[in-house]
This record gives sequence, structure tokens and C-alpha cells, in this order.
Amino acid sequence: MSIRDETRNCWKLTPEESRGLREFITALVLNGQVTAEVSGLRPVDLYVLNLLDIDGRSTPGELAQRTALTTGAVTKLVDRLVRLGLVQRTHDTDDRRRVWLTTTEQATRNIGEGASLFSPIARRMDDLISSYSDEHRAVIFDFLLRATEELKEITSALQEQRTGQRARIRGGAH
Repeated sequence: MSIRDETRNCWKLTPEESRGLREFITALVLNGQVTAEVSGLRPVDLYVLNLLDIDGRSTPGELAQRTALTTGAVTKLVDRLVRLGLVQRTHDTDDRRRVWLTTTEQATRNIGEGASLFSPIARRMDDLISSYSDEHRAVIFDFLLRATEELKEITSALQEQRTGQRARIRGGAH
């Protein structure tokens, strides 16, 4: 038995289910990359704009945590999005040191719910999900919510691992 066969035998999903899930994830990532390219943005730009649109607002530090970017990279990214007129910075009224980031009306028109940029995928997903019974839709959304939480936890663990590796590398360089 090959290592590949032994590894495959430890999973609960069938090979077809596993392949289907992997193809879905790949198609989702590719769609995001192409959508960003068509809009003249980088994939990470589109990701950040989507997070801001969903959350309503965020601090640069929160974005760094959610995107797995360094705070310096987030600053450069936000500077670029501000220059493009897609993000605005607003100082917190209670704590002027805190800066809130929000999408502009221009960004909302381009990336918000119902925006032309996402209309093709939104319409197709709406049609697809709407074709299921209410009971099946509940299962689909339960899966999506739980899968999202799993992905967030895995990403967070990888971020911590990466941070630890960087610290060890820097510590060994002295």
C-alpha cells in the first residue's frame, strides 16, 4: 500500500467527497483572484474590502489579525485603498488614538451586496441555494458557519506558528 493510500484511508470523507471539497475551495480562491484582477485590485485588497463591508468598520490591528498580515503590510494596504477612494480612516470620538476603517460609497457600489462586481457569483449562488428545501438550506448554512469557524481557528494556529518561527529565527540571528 502506498503512502498516499494509507493517508487516504485515515479520512472519513470518500475520495470523491474530498476531491469535490478541494475543487470547491480551489474554484472559490480562483474566482476571488480573477474578480480582483478584473476590478484592478489585488486579491488581498478585495478580501479586506469584503471584511470591512461585512463588519461595517474595523481597526488596522483587527484587520492584521483577520488577514494574517503584519501591521506594516496592513498600513501599506490601507494607504493604497485610501488613495483609490475605497477606504476612509476616521478617528474614534472617544479615543483619538484609535482609527476606524470603513468602506466608502464607491467601494460599496463596487463590492457591497448587489454590487455589479459580485453580481454573477451572488446571483448564481442565490439561485443554487434557493433550489434547496428549507431543511437542506439549514444544513448548508450550518456547514458554512461551522466550516468558517474551523478555518478561522486553523488560520489562527498557523499565524501563531509562523510568529513563533519568526521569533526563533530572529533570536538565533543575534
